[in-house]
Amino acid sequence: MESGGTHSEGVLARAWRWLKNHIVVEVPAHSAVCEFDCRKQQCRFDEWATCERRLSHFAADVIPEKRGDDRP
Repeated sequence: MESGGTHSEGVLARAWRWLKNHIVVEVPAHSAVCEFDCRKQQCRFDEWATCERRLSHFAADVIPEKRGDDRP
């Protein structure tokens, strides 16, 4: 038979997990620079579309660095 403490800990753990899943979410990689490395609270779409910081970070992830040996 379970003790009262074990049952209440399970309820509290489930409640905490539910709350955490509704408050804390992962930031998609394409938005991480904007969310964590930018001082602006919100950008207009045209600012976001041409943002050099976001585009250079995205390009570094998508375009591999060139190697000097000309291998693919």
